[in-house]
Amino acid sequence: MLAATEVRGKRIALAADPSTWWGLRAPTYASAAVRPEDRPITLSASALEAILTCPAQWFLAREAGGAVTDSSSQGFGKVVHAIAEQLARGDLDAATVEDLMPFVDEVWGRLEFRTPWSAAREREAVQDVLARFLTWHRRPGARTVIGFEEQLTAKVSLPSGETVRLNGYADRLELDESGRIVVVDLKTGKYPPTAQEVKEHGQLGLYQLAVEHGAASELAPGATSGGAELIQLRHPAGSGSELPKVQVQAPEPPEIITQLEKAVATVRAEEFVARPGKQCDRCQFVALCPAQTSGSVLS
Repeated sequence: MLAATEVRGKRIALAADPSTWWGLRAPTYASAAVRPEDRPITLSASALEAILTCPAQWFLAREAGGAVTDSSSQGFGKVVHAIAEQLARGDLDAATVEDLMPFVDEVWGRLEFRTPWSAAREREAVQDVLARFLTWHRRPGARTVIGFEEQLTAKVSLPSGETVRLNGYADRLELDESGRIVVVDLKTGKYPPTAQEVKEHGQLGLYQLAVEHGAASELAPGATSGGAELIQLRHPAGSGSELPKVQVQAPEPPEIITQLEKAVATVRAEEFVARPGKQCDRCQFVALCPAQTSGSVLS
């Protein structure tokens, strides 16, 4: 056996021993649970979405500390969200896009881009995004904004008997004509979800459920959820439109309870399986993933 072969008393091929191969050993278990068994599990909107998408990716990024910040894409979103919040608060009432770009330039040089031309291209994209936001924010008949970057927290009992604490930050909370709360999430990503994905969107569903359980009662006592929206600021509503694409989730999506049950069961069981999907294209852990077959990774 190659693994047992010795030269001058030393084994020369330790890696040939199958017992050392990653992926073939029996699963190991920590002495302490990922979450205390006697306490409710807290789920943020982003954690819910991550667990449902790929439990292994969530665990490696959030629990094992393996996440690497994508400073350029996250920086893009943070710049837009900061300016959008100031506009919503009325601090920049009469501002034009040209008035807003100096705020962008104050921080643009601190962001990391792979090339100078990509930095210039993304700066043009920011200008387009801000123009769409201004048009949408100032559109006739716009709803009343009652909250900006609001933390939504609530405790919900699930049919399984588990109790889950919901936690998330909503970009905007608005009141519709019926006095219901509409949760609005501003998006600056390049890849909008499909209509079916919006219907089942866990992040929006969690926000809505939190609102239904009183998370925004201080802002609008007794108000119920009136739905949720993704405002896709990189994408126009249609050819030649100055408004952004708006994707709507109906009030009280029934899928959210099933999604929470599934996420809580995954965390309790501590079975963080790799689930292949389109998220693999931008995953930081491909080299570790047992679901991938390329390179040196075992399937």
